[in-house]
Amino acid sequence: MPDNNDNVTVKLNLHQKLLKIADAAGVLQRSKQAYGYKYVPEEDIQAKVTAGMQKYGVMLYSEVTPGTTKVLPHTYQNKKGETVNEVIVQADTVFTWVDTENPSDTLRVPWTLIGQMDDAAQAFGAGATYCNRYFLMKTLQLATSEADPDGYRSKQREAENYENDKAEKQFKEELGKVIKQITALGSQLIKGGLNKDDVYAIVSQNNDGNPNPSSIKTLETADKVLSALQNEEKKQWEAKKQ
Repeated sequence: MPDNNDNVTVKLNLHQKLLKIADAAGVLQRSKQAYGYKYVPEEDIQAKVTAGMQKYGVMLYSEVTPGTTKVLPHTYQNKKGETVNEVIVQADTVFTWVDTENPSDTLRVPWTLIGQMDDAAQAFGAGATYCNRYFLMKTLQLATSEADPDGYRSKQREAENYENDKAEKQFKEELGKVIKQITALGSQLIKGGLNKDDVYAIVSQNNDGNPNPSSIKTLETADKVLSALQNEEKKQWEAKKQ
């Protein structure tokens, strides 16, 4: 009979979908330069993020909070000593992620918009573009790299494997300690009069037929072997008392 679980599709919630989108976007390369620094163009970010949004059924809405928009004059001296008159446009914004498969599952994120140019409309447009770009990068924690995205990925995988590597190292150390106890106790039992073959037999009986303590792979098996040898030690001790 077919397993009913074969046809079960795991439903992701909005946060899980956003994590998938962020992972699919990967590392973004700072490929454009302006005002002396390199940056990731908005189209590169959107190309990767919107691909994930379409795949996982997520929509993003943005809105300017009514009553928060300000247009402020800004005068300054440029590097040539010339007076420049521009305007700064700023406003509070809210981005809302929506799970299209479950529209009641939403995530609202307050943000801010700020732009500076000599024309208010252009300042607003520049601010909106900058706002959208950095919202996507910072909210999804997208990494950027100047030249080698694969190098960053390598570091990321190293960090992901750190806990596993640490746990494996700790396991090997603990298993090694128990195996040393088994070896030491086996030698002690042989010196106390127990036949060498009998010691190997005890290890074999509790280690899937392998008499070599070094072949033990799990702490559970190691504990079983050690416990069996300790029982033999107890028998030797009681025999000597008699």
